[in-house]
Amino acid sequence: MPFSEFIAVLLQALSHEGVRPCVLRNYQGFPARNIGNDIDLLIAPSDLPNAVRAIRSIEGIRIVGYAERPYVANVFLEGISRDTNSRALEIDFDMRMSWKGLPPFLSTEEVLEAAIPYPTGNPTFFVPSPVHEAIISLLMSLFAGGWLKEKYFPAVQKTFTDERSEVIAALLPKFGREATTHLVDSVIDGDRGKVLECVRPLRIALFMRSMSRRPIRSLIAVGCHYANEFSFRYSPNTLESVSILGLDDSGKSRIAEALIPRLQSMAAHVESRTLRRQLPLESQSLAATMNLGSHIKEPSGSLVSMANAVRWLMREWLNRFSEKKNLTLAVREEGCHDLLVYPLRSRYNGPKWFTRLVGRLLPHSILCILLDRSVEEPQSNDQQNCSSVRPTQLEAFLSFVKPERSYAILDASKPVANIVDDAYAAIVDALAQRTAIMLTKRFL
Repeated sequence: MPFSEFIAVLLQALSHEGVRPCVLRNYQGFPARNIGNDIDLLIAPSDLPNAVRAIRSIEGIRIVGYAERPYVANVFLEGISRDTNSRALEIDFDMRMSWKGLPPFLSTEEVLEAAIPYPTGNPTFFVPSPVHEAIISLLMSLFAGGWLKEKYFPAVQKTFTDERSEVIAALLPKFGREATTHLVDSVIDGDRGKVLECVRPLRIALFMRSMSRRPIRSLIAVGCHYANEFSFRYSPNTLESVSILGLDDSGKSRIAEALIPRLQSMAAHVESRTLRRQLPLESQSLAATMNLGSHIKEPSGSLVSMANAVRWLMREWLNRFSEKKNLTLAVREEGCHDLLVYPLRSRYNGPKWFTRLVGRLLPHSILCILLDRSVEEPQSNDQQNCSSVRPTQLEAFLSFVKPERSYAILDASKPVANIVDDAYAAIVDALAQRTAIMLTKRFL
């Protein structure tokens, strides 16, 4: 669906559900194009169920990701063309402009009531008043991360200069006169260094005013904020992974690399991860023999094999969270699952029940993709040494994947473009099904 068509249908669906959003920024190109990476819509918290229901009612798109925090809900949609290469779009429903759970620096109700229609014809939508838009564009990044969004600063500076008294009046109740005046004058002067120096005094002023008025409630709010953030950052729901399995000559790396551009905007961060098994109890030269294309050598001892499997399992869990970013979709090129699928080829000499136990304890992937080369091609000497394994590749994979695990089997003998198309469709289906279950539970 072209973006111009989608934005019109979206606003119509929201209106049908009784939701009148306010487009916070990057609306200057509407409805023809979106000059930002996503769409930021301000809504009342009570309108969130209706807003999600409105999106789910739009034909031709699928919700492939959803995450919610007390102040924002992130919705990721597939089936929207912003440009020639894009297929997805992120919509953020902002509900509260606050910091660390403290009272917001601008009331959502106040911004929505003062919103003005944007003169673009059809469709009609609302944007913040110039004063509110300048404050939001400045403080959303300044408070959250302590940095300035340079693309918005010239417009903010102009509004602060033209509407100085109105800006001060809007910020005064939350920060006090001294901190507010210093911030406004620093922005008008264009001194970015002084603006950044205002972050700490503004945070202190907001915290102290909250503590002086409602100390117990403020402390509880801050504690709840950190608890929610911890749960959000380390919840499995905010880290999706797709595992691509197959022999080394099946083109896993090329498939993963080609998928990344297509999957952009299906999560806040889309990345490719190559996970290779490392055996700390083995020498580097010995570990090098464990590549899929290597000759099969004598297996390790039983205890060493089991210890290596445990170390690998621990590393898998540590890797899952050590480099985790919020709302991440990771396409993982797996070399490590061969320990479970082909234990003999991995020189594993422990009991089979132990590999099954390790498989149950592994981090879960929403989808496992097996590249199965069903059509044989001319093989090199190294490939011929492993050819005896190929007839049982599918059986070995299916014995590893539990019945309830989602998986797709793709023909690796097809052209890469066709494989990428099939893998993309399987990933989108898995994401959409998982998100549909999540939304049904959340808004039932």
